Amino acid sequence: MPEIKDHKFFRASRALAFLPLVLMGAVVWYYVSDRATQYSRREAVRAPEAAAEKPAAPPAAAVQPEAYDPGRGLDIQGSPEFKSQVTHALKLIWMADRDTFLFIRDNLGVIRNEDKTGFYRDDGRSVAAISSDQAFRSLTWCAGIIAHQSWHSWHEVNAKKKAVLTPPPPGQSADLKVEANPVRADYKGMDAIFNAEDKAAAFQLEVLRKVGAPGSETGLVLRRAPRDFSSAHDGNYALNP
Repeated sequence: MPEIKDHKFFRASRALAFLPLVLMGAVVWYYVSDRATQYSRREAVRAPEAAAEKPAAPPAAAVQPEAYDPGRGLDIQGSPEFKSQVTHALKLIWMADRDTFLFIRDNLGVIRNEDKTGFYRDDGRSVAAISSDQAFRSLTWCAGIIAHQSWHSWHEVNAKKKAVLTPPPPGQSADLKVEANPVRADYKGMDAIFNAEDKAAAFQLEVLRKVGAPGSETGLVLRRAPRDFSSAHDGNYALNP
């Protein structure tokens, strides 16, 4: 009997020895649980405030259209350097005056590097022939040369439109004069040629000013003599006024 009592006393003593540890664990668990609950409540309260204080995300940048290609719609023929020079000259015009650029683009089909500068038609297309000397003088000068030839193209097309014969009214005969030599080049007199060159030069001067050409370039066109075609033409020509 005493031996049984000793065992019971020993077990009770061991249980009492672990009791402080159990109590301490309960206190720690309660403390941690309480702190976690308080933290969750604070976060729940702060969430709407943080959302209100957070600045709105900037709107996505609008997709910008590609920069306009000044050479689009024009067939630029020549070396890579020539194509680059002409494209940048056209860009100067585009940036200075869109209407002027569209006029040039609508009246020229080809800008071609040749050994002479002038205007002619090739297989129905309007060609501005530009020599390297004229093209590479400067970007602004190149822009003016292109403008000059585009005016000649516009003038030729409109001159042909005015020359189209209107059919006579019914019952009346047309007063036509047949040219004996159908291949004769009718220049309609030198005055008409000089007048056309004056107007082309005036347009060239206007474009030079718009693209910011220096006075050495604008002055050359402004002070040109009536028979001086060198400010926009060079090379060999059948006609040398």
